[in-house]
Amino acid sequence: IHSLMPMRDAARAACLSRAFLHSWRCHPNLTLDWQTLCSKSKGGGGNFSRKIDSIIRNHSGIGLKRLELDIFDDDRTLPYIDSWLQFAVTPGIEELTLGLYKRYNFPCSLLSDGVRNSIRYLELRRSAFRPMAELGPLRSLTTLHLCSVRITGDEVGCFLSNSPALEQLKLYDCKEIIFLKIPCMLQRLRCLSVFSCWMLQLIECKAPNLSNIYASGENIKLSLSEALCMKDLCMCFPNVIGYALAELPSIMPTLETLEIGSEDEVILLIRLYFG
Repeated sequence: IHSLMPMRDAARAACLSRAFLHSWRCHPNLTLDWQTLCSKSKGGGGNFSRKIDSIIRNHSGIGLKRLELDIFDDDRTLPYIDSWLQFAVTPGIEELTLGLYKRYNFPCSLLSDGVRNSIRYLELRRSAFRPMAELGPLRSLTTLHLCSVRITGDEVGCFLSNSPALEQLKLYDCKEIIFLKIPCMLQRLRCLSVFSCWMLQLIECKAPNLSNIYASGENIKLSLSEALCMKDLCMCFPNVIGYALAELPSIMPTLETLEIGSEDEVILLIRLYFG
């Protein structure tokens, strides 16, 4: 019962019962952000850091399945982040959502063999992420979200080549990506979302079962080796309307919804039925 409670309620129950206190130290879900910890507090960033530190250090580390940590780019938390992540990101964790500090480099060493075998969902915001080919496979990872992360196209490619079970990829405001190449080994990839990656010039996708693409930016070229499963396509960038109307219907026979838009032109929503 205790493990099913929201974190705030679970913490309150732990104050009233020794059994719940033991259960609290093994609570499977931790949400550590300003709204959860300090929404009614008059304390500043130091109090925020102390609360996070106390919760993590009093958790046994056993049974943690989901961690949400958002420090809101507060540089006062920077000295603590490494120790928090080393304690919390352990084999068995399944969902990891981290809103970090823009100058922070996410340590790939945290993704040990045990972590790579269990993690299913990874979301990083406001940090650098520099995965290398020798990282090793993430056999269970199905969802990757990167928001305002400093990562190059080659580094994304290295990570994707180690994520054979990936089903959803979302990139937002990743300014270092120029070329995005998605390998054919991603047989399960269904959804690709790319927004506001302003340096991006080319998306080359060889994933054979991709069915949904959402892309916006500046003059992005889309190269699809196979688009036989495409159902929903949304593209918003300059000079896309003529290309989409002329080329896409013939190469995407299963396309059901096409949403396109560019500067100074009205968004068009076209429903195509092939029968």
